Amino acid sequence: MSGYDLVIRGGTVIDGTGADGYIADVGIAGGKIAEIGKIAPNGARSIDAEGHVVTPGFIDGHTHMDAQMHWDHLGTNSCWHGVSTVVMGNCGFSIAPIRKGRQELVARSLERAEDISGEAMNAGIDFCWEHYDDYLDVVDKLPKGINHSAYVGHSALRTFVMGERAFEEEATTDDLAAMLAELKRGLDAGAMGFSTSRSFAHLTSDDKPVASRLANRDEVAALVGSMKGRK
Repeated sequence: MSGYDLVIRGGTVIDGTGADGYIADVGIAGGKIAEIGKIAPNGARSIDAEGHVVTPGFIDGHTHMDAQMHWDHLGTNSCWHGVSTVVMGNCGFSIAPIRKGRQELVARSLERAEDISGEAMNAGIDFCWEHYDDYLDVVDKLPKGINHSAYVGHSALRTFVMGERAFEEEATTDDLAAMLAELKRGLDAGAMGFSTSRSFAHLTSDDKPVASRLANRDEVAALVGSMKGRK
């Protein structure tokens, strides 16, 4: 085939099938892999990959890049290690949904997990969304060097619905109904799923349990069970 935009030459190809690595050229056309094999010189831009591994991008299924992606558009250090897709919002720590002007409620949980101060998050993030679908619209518009996807975080859901009570009380029937509605809205908009945490190690910046740890078993079961049958 001719008309390549780029040829990566002479690298050790690990193609993801489980086969052993092999030396080959990789031809790229229209942003997609068009050929793997021995490609004759054809005037396309080339990268000499001899001595390097050429492989599909890795997916990192557990990251806390929710804040970082707003000021680090390349996604370092993940991109330096071949990661091409990350999943954010783990451990119940997403930055959506939020109530307007109450971003400190989600930042409180993230400060320990990401070791980023609330002041830094306020300076680096334009908290211009409320519902989860609004947040995904913002993520979609940000410049990105890698792909980003995210879970709806349980602690964020609780603070969205319950405010400060999320760090002190079990949810009422009405609270749970509101959480289920917002979770559905986020999943319908493209969230990867739902995340939570029961870990004693997960504390807020003021040494209290993160909001998800205040949830009883019935609350967790209802939220997890609401995803049954989704694809």
